Amino acid sequence: MKQFFKNRFFYIMTVLALLVTIVPMVFYNMGVTFVFRDAVKVMLVPMQKVFQAAADAVDGFAAYFYKFDALVEENIALKEEVAALQAQIYDNKEMEEMYAWMSDFLEMKRQHMDYQMTAATVTGRGSGNYSSILTLDVGSSSGVAVGMPVVTAAGIVGQITEVGYNSSVVTTLVEAQAAIGAFVERTGEAGLAVGDIQLTDKGLVRLNLPSGTAVQVGDRILSAGTGDVYPRGLVIGYVQSMESNPYTRTKNVYVQCVVPTSDISNVMILTDFTLYAE
Repeated sequence: MKQFFKNRFFYIMTVLALLVTIVPMVFYNMGVTFVFRDAVKVMLVPMQKVFQAAADAVDGFAAYFYKFDALVEENIALKEEVAALQAQIYDNKEMEEMYAWMSDFLEMKRQHMDYQMTAATVTGRGSGNYSSILTLDVGSSSGVAVGMPVVTAAGIVGQITEVGYNSSVVTTLVEAQAAIGAFVERTGEAGLAVGDIQLTDKGLVRLNLPSGTAVQVGDRILSAGTGDVYPRGLVIGYVQSMESNPYTRTKNVYVQCVVPTSDISNVMILTDFTLYAE
């Protein structure tokens, strides 16, 4: 304890205590308390600034998290709004496609009053780069039978080759061994358009015409209506190229089918029509 009273720290603290006690009393007795007050203010102002800065920092920190939460909620709301708009756009697009398809359906019916048609949706496709086999969502319960032609407003897709109670299978024009009587609209020249395994993935069929044919690239090829499968005058496609066949002395005309069967989703099945008679 005696060592403590002899310690330099003790003397310093004693002097400071006396100053704090005596100096204000001296100023008070001298009537100049404002000096002490001003001195105190001088010492306190920096402290106040420090405390104010700390308070502002706390307020800013709290405001940041408040704004962050508000931004998160706003972001969620915007995402929900975008999702709703995307769904609306999808529905509108679907309705537009359905309206366009129904318009085509009615236009074909107007042009061919003898056609009896059943609408169908493509529910499956065969494997490969080009879908030459399609599955439809209608079958015998809807009056569908083997051999019926399948078309769109653009032209021929193929014919029904298998039928179930509520589904059916379409073999398209590009399938190997498929065949259809055809003629060149511009010249009237007739021939047989057949599928070829080497042309299937290109969406082409081969039309055999005499070597002296006047057919040209771009000519439109229509169904001849011979036989009992397809009515006359439906579009098959357009001539893409041609080459002479030295073995048969004919010309191989390659026709790009007008209906891209890899993309279509809705078709019409001709359940009845008037056969062509020369």
